[in-house]
Amino acid sequence: MSGRKQHFIPQSLLRGFGRPGKGDKIQVVVYTYERGIFTAATDGIGAERNFYSELSVAGGDETLDDKITNYESPMSEVIASLRQMLSGEAVESLAAAELVTHLIIRNDHFRKSMSSAGSALFGTLVGTLTEEDQARAMLGVTGDKPSAMFNDVLQEELAKVGPLLELMGMSREAFGELAYAHVQANFGAFHSEIKGPLMEAFTGKEEQLAEVAASAQRKNLEKAGMSPLLRVEQLSAFRWRVAESNMTLVLPDCVAVARDGNEAMLPLMLADAGEASAVFMPVSANRVLVGSREDEQPLPDDLNEAFASCSWDFFVAPERTPELEALRAKLRSASAQFVDETVSGAMSEVLAKNAGDEHQG
Repeated sequence: MSGRKQHFIPQSLLRGFGRPGKGDKIQVVVYTYERGIFTAATDGIGAERNFYSELSVAGGDETLDDKITNYESPMSEVIASLRQMLSGEAVESLAAAELVTHLIIRNDHFRKSMSSAGSALFGTLVGTLTEEDQARAMLGVTGDKPSAMFNDVLQEELAKVGPLLELMGMSREAFGELAYAHVQANFGAFHSEIKGPLMEAFTGKEEQLAEVAASAQRKNLEKAGMSPLLRVEQLSAFRWRVAESNMTLVLPDCVAVARDGNEAMLPLMLADAGEASAVFMPVSANRVLVGSREDEQPLPDDLNEAFASCSWDFFVAPERTPELEALRAKLRSASAQFVDETVSGAMSEVLAKNAGDEHQG
């Protein structure tokens, strides 16, 4: 039966990056973004109270954590077998794809990166909407005619008062033009009134982001399953093998990374698996599960740097060394940059589309 402390990175994986501690416990060195560097047993790392679900009740329905715990048993055997394989030995593609998919969709890195994306989006929206000129551009009220965004909202409202306009002998088009002209002329006063409430509204929503991300992850695991088919199919197209590393490897909290079409390394969960050229998931401190489009390729010399920069909160290793301590400064860098660039790009597209709509109008 599962308990209250629920691992988002299974201990069967964590143990491959540790050393024997007291009793039957395995100790790992944890390099964190905010809490420094410390040593801990695997039963206390990569876990959180009720991360997936509340504690199950005898005779009650199977909880999400129960389902994940049951799924882990055969998965742990797969991980153990990978650690015993020779370097270069091929791995059955479907088995590798299912394992990697499950491990990347269940962890906390997914929640943290999604929460960060939401926070960045809200921050950008607040910055845009609280500046009058940018708010005009964002809402599409800068040109002679309304943008498609503004017009869609306007048409919805006009549909509600259509009968009244008919009684007044005014067409929707004429009233719409008057309404748009009024909004343009009085936008400054309108903006001053809504700026404060907007900031309060976004602040309130931002505080809820962590729970929204957690709820979305739980629902996805319940509905799509422990290894969603589409991602499994994408990763099954890779050629999988085990590769031995001549350096001590770390385990990132994102579990696996991908080399994208631009040769950049990203957490696999954030990457487009259909465009990725290679995937790397460490299974122990000296073994990596590698998926590639082409024949066998050497492991990147900077693989640990990729693992560290793609991590969000931490990475673990069996030892503490100056080289690994230096990598702590890389934590979150690739993930945060990807999130920021994605949000910035999306906002730029919205503003550009509104500008284009107005120009065409």
